Amino acid sequence: MKLFIESIEGGTYLAATMDGQQKRLVRDKDDNPMAFHCLNEIKDHFQNDNFDEVWLKQSTPYDEMCGLDEKREPLEMQIEWNR
Repeated sequence: MKLFIESIEGGTYLAATMDGQQKRLVRDKDDNPMAFHCLNEIKDHFQNDNFDEVWLKQSTPYDEMCGLDEKREPLEMQIEWNR
């Protein structure tokens, strides 16, 4: 299983898991996307889960606003996830 973390504006992170080909956004009890405020909150949430890979992606609208090519690849990297 893989974990994908996306850093979005305002110091907020979203998380999604992928098992096989199906990627699922982590949702709260009201079925809204669960927002995390730091990577440690995400680690606590998944403390009983094991992941083969963990990816962190930085999403920002500022590149396009500054005139950078919108076709650039997003900043995404595999991170170490050991406790």
